[in-house]
Amino acid sequence: MPINKSHGPEISKWRRRLERKGWIGLRRSLPPTGEWIEFHVIWKGWLYSGRCRLSDYDQADYWREGSMTYLLYRQQDIVEGVWRRCEPGRAG
Repeated sequence: MPINKSHGPEISKWRRRLERKGWIGLRRSLPPTGEWIEFHVIWKGWLYSGRCRLSDYDQADYWREGSMTYLLYRQQDIVEGVWRRCEPGRAG
């Protein structure tokens, strides 16, 4: 079931809980480009999660809807999002 605006309070609690565990909110700070990161974003009502190093992607991905660069830097239609640096040995 897609996440919608009526889930707002639960989504904020989810983000704050992750921030207490060391995650960084996308609205607070953008992730670094040259380091491996993990992320969770709610985009168009769905939760997307992954690991990536944004410097590995083409700059044109900034404009490609749904790409990791688009989700993490443009933040268009993002309801909430968090990221953190990957633990050593867990990247890729």
